[in-house]
Amino acid sequence: MHGRNAPCPQHFRKVPKGLIDGQSSAPDSNAMILSVTPASHKDQPMQFRTPIALAITTILCLVNFSRGDDKPVPTSGLKTVAGGSVQYHLSLPQGWSPQSTWPILVTIDGSGHNFAENHSQFVSARAAHPFILVTPCVSSNGKDPADLQAVLAIVQEVQKSAQGQPKFFITGFSAGGHVAWQCIFNHPELLAGAAPAAGNFRFRGVEKVSQAPERVKLPIHGFLGDKDGVRQHLKPQWDDAVQLARENGYENLTLTEVPDADHQAFPKQVVAFFVTLLPPPK
Repeated sequence: MHGRNAPCPQHFRKVPKGLIDGQSSAPDSNAMILSVTPASHKDQPMQFRTPIALAITTILCLVNFSRGDDKPVPTSGLKTVAGGSVQYHLSLPQGWSPQSTWPILVTIDGSGHNFAENHSQFVSARAAHPFILVTPCVSSNGKDPADLQAVLAIVQEVQKSAQGQPKFFITGFSAGGHVAWQCIFNHPELLAGAAPAAGNFRFRGVEKVSQAPERVKLPIHGFLGDKDGVRQHLKPQWDDAVQLARENGYENLTLTEVPDADHQAFPKQVVAFFVTLLPPPK
């Protein structure tokens, strides 16, 4: 079915075994250097040349300060996480600038691993909303713990390179739900919200459940199509995840069954849900 960064240490409880478009900012280019060269020193008296030189120097300093030339300007596109081999698609929101911080929305595709298409769907659904979209190219469907570590490493990279906010949103479609639930149960303190979409849950990578206090009110909202051809498998998996969550103190879990909807990632619904969790504009 569809479907590395050391995290903060937490207290855990054992789980029973059986169970914009993006904006594509131009790469930083060299600052334009203005040159004022008089025909000869005799043609321009010193008292005239000095004010011009001072003005030009001041302008260039202001430009460099405002652009933050000590830090590369991020761009949308396909990236490779620093120090690793995992790639990810990145799309900055309209109006991105380094003067603000921006919410990060991580999308995990299902077992079809059509990462570019999944990313494109969320770019369209984002429209003018301020999310930095990140789609990691992880493909073990939650079977390899390295996938979650790669996701966390990518998020940390985007937080540093693109002014991403400290907590991020995550959605996992179908088999991508395994990694989303791993993040929910292992690192609720890192999340601003989660939205499994037609998501699988088979306890993969969830041997312990975090007891971080942030878990209690963490908003978790699932989406499931009432015409999904595998609904009979997915709904019990959602119920298992909810049971495990509630047994471990998670209180804020809800589900929307979307009328006349088939097996899909629900990008519009997911984005709309996460928008409700954003702070009001200042």
